[in-house]
Amino acid sequence: MYKAAGLAAALAVSLLGVAPIGAAIAQDAAANPTLTQDPGNPSQARHWVTYDAGAGAYRVDPSASGDTIGWSAAKAAKAADGALICFTAESEEFDWDVVLVNPSMRRAAEAAGVELLLLNNQYPSTTKPIENADICVQRGADLVVSFNVFSEIAPAIMTKYNEAKIPVIAMDVAHPGSVFYGADNCKTGALAAQFALQWAKDKNWPLDQLQVVAGVDPAVGGAPNCRNTGFVDAIKAAVPQLPASNYYDVDMRTGELGPVAGAIAATTDWLTAHPDAKYIIATSINDDRAYGIAQAMKQAGRGDAAVDGIVVGKNAEKVALDAVRAGDTPLVGTVSFFGNKYGDDVIPLALDILAGKPVPSIVSVAHEVISKANIDTHYPQ
Repeated sequence: MYKAAGLAAALAVSLLGVAPIGAAIAQDAAANPTLTQDPGNPSQARHWVTYDAGAGAYRVDPSASGDTIGWSAAKAAKAADGALICFTAESEEFDWDVVLVNPSMRRAAEAAGVELLLLNNQYPSTTKPIENADICVQRGADLVVSFNVFSEIAPAIMTKYNEAKIPVIAMDVAHPGSVFYGADNCKTGALAAQFALQWAKDKNWPLDQLQVVAGVDPAVGGAPNCRNTGFVDAIKAAVPQLPASNYYDVDMRTGELGPVAGAIAATTDWLTAHPDAKYIIATSINDDRAYGIAQAMKQAGRGDAAVDGIVVGKNAEKVALDAVRAGDTPLVGTVSFFGNKYGDDVIPLALDILAGKPVPSIVSVAHEVISKANIDTHYPQ
């Protein structure tokens, strides 16, 4: 296994596992802010950290200075011979992964001259990510990029990597003890809300009659929840007169149905229970569920985006981009964080970590709402 020279020497106090609560974390939090950081919290501090291979943990780097936003992939370290990065991808099924993120990781790894072992977490499996963690350890990975979206199993995954002293970059969902890379989920929600409110104002909808629907998945938890809570909070701040009874969390755990069919079923139930609801502004954590919400509205004969309501998705996946471009459903916008460019940042970030260079504890991506007005600029046909 390749281990980069120049990593900091082990500290006297080592990190033992990643118990989610307890004295060990409290004592180590100051030295290792990645244990307790919450990228979904807009006030979360960001730190320069380096990976201490002896301790098997990230540590604050007191030698680094300046705003962490100044980190640049263009100035990253070069790959060392024999470096192996293990990428446990969310899936090899959904467009977000198959079309955007996974190819970007393969392309960037090849360009950097680093070996990439891609393993499929098979979302929505909660056992495969743990099995893949064992494989990464067995294969002697020098660094792992973990795209596990279930926050409740992140501690178990991180225990394996910490015991093996393998640094981790967590993609889109925070893992205790890892550097985070991905969407600023609260900002994503707020941008979607701003777009939805502007739509409502442009259509002269009565703001005190809006029906705010968030398609939630309690199993995901953590930072992605702020894609919904950030949406709701932004609307509450902008429309304080809107009654609390006009806000709805609709459970869209997919189960056997899958994300689109699950969202259609859950939204259909909600629409049936609220036959007179209009001026709906809805969102969810990703485009599959947003598309399902929009399809349910259309199937119920309540898909007029000028009166019935709209849906704003997240991810800028093909299903949403096609809907936005066609303009025949309530899905009129999606927040992009450009998953097709993830690898361009993540692989250089990994190489800096392996080279012992300081990196930000949280690296957030660019965000923009994609609508009919700008879709051809960012996603030309």
